[in-house]
Amino acid sequence: MTPHGAVLLAALLLPAAPAGAGSLPAGDPGKGEALFRACAFCHTLGPEGGRRAGPTLHRLFGRVAGAVDGYPYSDALRSSGIVWTEDTVSRLFEIGPDTMTPGSKMPLQRMTDPQQRADLIAYLKRATTSP
Repeated sequence: MTPHGAVLLAALLLPAAPAGAGSLPAGDPGKGEALFRACAFCHTLGPEGGRRAGPTLHRLFGRVAGAVDGYPYSDALRSSGIVWTEDTVSRLFEIGPDTMTPGSKMPLQRMTDPQQRADLIAYLKRATTSP
């Protein structure tokens, strides 16, 4: 296992919440849309949106990290083995990309409030899924 893989595995195995706390609360896509404004500087949501400093998030959920054609991902993210799910997106913002994907280009972004993470994820699920 590569050093990045070992760090990723350790980060994913850290407890995401206190024992018995369960998963994220139900998210509000309207509140998530407001939270996404900070992400919109680097990411677009639709297939026609192309990329900015970061890749498009179109069809994010279920996608392997580092898989958007034509985007120059860091080796750290491309080799991370992450599949973007509600849990992995939540974890990314809970612990920060510097911990979850050390060596990646994503700037430090943390969202410690589980409700805010749930709201952002609810919005992303709605906005990035093709009809």
